[in-house]
Formats: sequence, C-alpha cells, structure tokens
Amino acid sequence: MTTLIITEKPNVAERIAKSIGNGSERTLSRNGVPYHQVNDIFIAPTVGHIYGLREKIRGIWRYPVFDIEWIPSYEINKDSEFTKSYLDNIKFLAKKCDSFINACDYDIEGEVIAFNILRFACNVDPLSDNVRRMKFSTLTTESIVDAYKNLKKINKGMADAGLTRHILDWFWGINLSRALTLAVRRSRGYVTLSIGRVQGPTLKILATREIKIKAFKPEPYWQIEMISLTDEKRLSAFHFEDRIWEKEKADSIKNKCGEIAVVEKIKKRKYEQKPPVPFDLTTLQTEAYKHLSIDPRRTLELAQELYTNAYISYPRTSSQQLPKGIDYAKIIRNLGLIKEYKESSDILLSRKKLKPHNGRKKDPAHPAIHPTGEIPKGLSEHAWKVYDLIARRFLATFGDPAFRETIEIELNNNSEIFIAKGTRTVEKGWHSLYGKYAKFEEQELHEVKKGEKLKVEDIIIHEKETKPPKRYTPASIIREMEKRNIGTKATRSRIVDILFKRGYVTGKALEVTPLGLNVVETMEKYCPLVLSEKLTRKFEREMEEIEKGRVSSEKVIEEGKETIIQISKKFKENESKIGEALAASVRSMKTEKTSLGKCFRCDGNLVMRRSKMGQFIGCDNYPKCTFTMSLPRGKIVVGGKCKQCDYTILRVIGKKSWSFCINPQCPSREKFKKR
Repeated sequence: MTTLIITEKPNVAERIAKSIGNGSERTLSRNGVPYHQVNDIFIAPTVGHIYGLREKIRGIWRYPVFDIEWIPSYEINKDSEFTKSYLDNIKFLAKKCDSFINACDYDIEGEVIAFNILRFACNVDPLSDNVRRMKFSTLTTESIVDAYKNLKKINKGMADAGLTRHILDWFWGINLSRALTLAVRRSRGYVTLSIGRVQGPTLKILATREIKIKAFKPEPYWQIEMISLTDEKRLSAFHFEDRIWEKEKADSIKNKCGEIAVVEKIKKRKYEQKPPVPFDLTTLQTEAYKHLSIDPRRTLELAQELYTNAYISYPRTSSQQLPKGIDYAKIIRNLGLIKEYKESSDILLSRKKLKPHNGRKKDPAHPAIHPTGEIPKGLSEHAWKVYDLIARRFLATFGDPAFRETIEIELNNNSEIFIAKGTRTVEKGWHSLYGKYAKFEEQELHEVKKGEKLKVEDIIIHEKETKPPKRYTPASIIREMEKRNIGTKATRSRIVDILFKRGYVTGKALEVTPLGLNVVETMEKYCPLVLSEKLTRKFEREMEEIEKGRVSSEKVIEEGKETIIQISKKFKENESKIGEALAASVRSMKTEKTSLGKCFRCDGNLVMRRSKMGQFIGCDNYPKCTFTMSLPRGKIVVGGKCKQCDYTILRVIGKKSWSFCINPQCPSREKFKKR
C-alpha cells in the first residue's frame, strides 16, 4: 500500500518526513516543488488554500449570484500562479497512491484545504476508509510519530462547517461588495468598496465609538491636591471628592484648609494575585500589542512561524488550558538551557509538583499555546520577542501567587478630607517568572501613625477636562469581536486589516474615516441587515452546530441565500440613493490621497496631471480654474510635507535626485530657481 501524506506547508512536510523516516527519508523535487519519500510513503506539501470559489458564469457584474464552484486558486487570481506547481505535484503523486493522510493544521481551515485537495486533486472521497487524519498540536518528533501511529477519521463536521463558512463569506463578500461598488460607480465614484458578513458589524462597532468621540463635549472639573510633610518627606493626597464641578467650590475648599493635617485613618488591604492563565490566541495578540507593540495580524504570523519550526504549540486556539499529557518538567528543563530562563527553570524544578494555573476556556482541537522545549535557533528580532512572551507566560503559570498591598491614608484638614493612596508588591511570586511583562503600579507611601500631625506644604488646584471614550486599538477590537462572537480566532485580525485597506479606518488608535462613517450611516439607513451583529452571531452559532453534526450545511446555506436576496432587494430599491450618499465620500477620499495642497488661486486642490508636453501641476477645479505649474522632466514622487510652509515636497528621481517645494512663495524655492 502506497500512502500520500498532505501537509499545509513545505517545512511541515519536511519535519514529518524526518520524524517518521528517522534517517531513511529522501527529499525529491518535481518542477521546483520539494516532496519527501519514506519507503512507500510520500509526503507532499501544499501552500495553504490552493482551491477557491468562483462564479460559474462570468461576465458583466450582477448580483445576487449563487452559482459558484471550487476551482484551482491560480485560475482565480494571478497572484496564486505559484500554487499550480504544488497542485500538479500532488496530482502526480496521488496517481501512485491508494491511501491518503490529511496532515494539515487541525482546524477548520486545515480541514477545508485537505478536503478540497482530496476530492478534486486526488479524486478520492475524503470520508472513505482509505483516508485518515493525523492530529497533532506541536511539530515535535514525539508528537508527529504519535499522531502517525494513532490516525483518526476525517472530521466531517469540521469540514462541513469550514466549507459552509467559505460559501457564506463568498455570498456576502462578493454580492454586497458588488452592490456597493456598482451603486457608487453609477454616481461617478470610481472605486471598489467592500463589505462582508463580519466586516459590516465590526465597522459598525468602530463607527459607534467614533461617533461618540466626535460628539463628545469636554466638561471642566477640578481636583485638589494637598502636599504635606512627614519626616521631611512629601506625601501627596487628593480631596475625597475626586471631581469638583464648580471652581468656586474648589477655591472655597482650598481657602478653608490650614497648615496642619491630621492622620485620621490608615487602611491596609493585602490581596492575592493568582498566576496568569496560559495563552489562547486572542490573549497572546493583546499582550503582544500591549508589551511589544506588535499588531495582532503580525503576532499570528510570527506565532505560526514559531509553530512550524516546532518551537511552540499550535497558535490558533481558544484554549487557556495546558494538556495533562505533556511532560512539564522536560519542557521547563529544556527552557533552562536558554540563559534567559535558567533562573526561573531552577526555581520551578526544585518543587515536588508542577501544576499550571489553567483558565476556564477550552478548545476541543488544541491546548493553550506553550513552548515545546525545542531550543529556538536563528529567530528574527520580532519572532524572538513573541517566543519570549510565550515562554515566560508558560513559566509564570506554574508560579506561586503574588501578594500585593493597597494602603489608604485619610487626612483631615479643618474637616476637609484628603486621601493618599499607595500600592506595592509584598511577595513577587509569579511576577519574577513573568519578568518584564509583569508590570504593576508601585506607589510606596511613607509610614505615618494615626493621630500624627503633618505640616501642609501646599494646596494645589488642578484644572482638568473630562476625556472622550478611547478609540479601539487593533488588539482591543479583536478582543471585543471575540466577546461579541463576531468572526473566528483565526480571521479577526485579518478583518481589521481589510478595514484598513479599504480606507474605512486609519491610525494605531482605530479612527474611522469619513468614508467608513458614511458606509455605516448609509447602510443603517437603507440596509441595516448588512451591519447586524445578531445576524452574524446567528450564522456563527449555526456553523458551530454544523461542526457538531446537529444542523445540515444545506439548511444554513439556503438561509444565507435568502438573507442575501433580501439585502440585494433593498440595495436595488435604493441604489441611486446609496450611490449618491457614498460617492461624495469616495471622491473626497481620492482627493485627500492625491492632493498636493490647496490651489493658489481658488479653493480647489492641486494635483499632478500629464499632457503631451509632460507632467504639470493643475487645479482639480479645471476648467473653472486654469492655474498650472510646470514640472521638471523625469520620474517625480511625493516626498512629504515642507517644514517651512507645509505644502508638498516633490522628489525628482534620477542620477542626481533632488527635491523641491511646490509653493512658489516658499523660501526653499530659491534653490529650485537656481537650477
């Protein structure tokens, strides 16, 4: 019997071959694609999804469309041309084999990748007896060999759920994006817009926060600080009314205060801080953003890289629980071979028992993210940082509780009560294992006694303003999406990325652009189902039910079609209104991207134009405004803003590149005039 093992990536194929070959493996190549052979077993890689969905009958854009088929990715997108050689290699090897093993990532996407390859490239029924599944959560030799010895059946529910998700996302993404784009184009807004099953509700969450921020009106308030002295050391305390809304009242309190404050009460509270729970993907992404300033999408990429090199377990997990079956001591011992973890390793290995502080969240497919004990080599700076965070988190879960203490000192100054607050770590416990990632406020207060009289050095009135709600960050929005059950752990960061690419959001603190706000406003007015969290959650739940075998995929797909038909009807009824509402924002966005600054003759915008004579700068109000400015020959690119006048700097690229400001009145133009 000849067997074909299909893996999701080339380096995984190599690791599996080395693990089960134990030195007998051969590495071969066909049309530049590597594959491996161990006796009568072939191990061949794919490169992620090499099949995708496409409309059967193509031509003029129309909607709604549901007549779709799975075809090779290279036939859909030129950027996927490289996948053809991988697909051809699998087809070639499949003809030699009579049994097949799916060794793609054990998750919904991995199941879809292999399911399509098996039925379309290998021409076998994925659910037949000659098809089996390798299930592993790490790519260590031990895990791979164990998975190979204990093959499972293909998870039909997982495959059905994944295929259904792809079909529904295609229905939503293609049909609604076409509807939006066609509506805008018919109002002379030539741009491609997109909206999807998860994009819509996510954009609405961000827009709702943005509207609150823009509508926010700051209110002034005052805080009163009293600086007193104890043994020549300063003690800062604030009036018990944290916010005083009338300046007159704040002045009155200050005037009432004397030169002596009496210590009336001292409250101390010691509390336990349990060790952190192991990482699930969302928590890893939020911690990496918080401590390392690495955005969630990049964190997932780096974690995936660490996984495929066998340094950590599978990252796309919802679990906060470490598996009972792994050798904790062995992993910790191996981590101790890395100098950064030697001390922590010694502390933990000196104990009689190693028990992690597991969280509540479970994932039937994979455990929490943890290091495997393999020693990392040749990591990039960012990959090492993510590994370090994962390793220290793993060690910290085995630590002792930390103990912290809060202290409040109540001071009386002529019946006006002021409170000094402090906090400190009494016992570090797991803090020392988590290292620099255990960041907590340390505010020590000087020792005082009840009844002690302190000399008042100063009373300060601080004028402040209320602050608007904070914008979401890429990390906090994916946590919010998880909380609301929107999207999946593997796709949430990608959704945020799409919102950036479409020009709906901008900045590290996610600011919704005028176009993004307009899309939400227009959809709410004419087609609110597009933004419905409730609807998205409903389909998420139904896909979970498909995976469990409780609901058929056909039923859910039909429901999806009916919803798209309903939405499309609303679009067509209001197409001109939707187009007019969005076209202005589209034009404004395009102007903002291409504008070189305000016209020197009118309120128009200066843009680069091209004629038979070459490039020049003109006004976008032409023909009403005929302002023009000639440009030098050669390739010209935008080079930023002028520090002297804030107009655009243009850079002429050539053997001797040079830059100039477009403002004729700018002092820097003297150099340009000399050319």
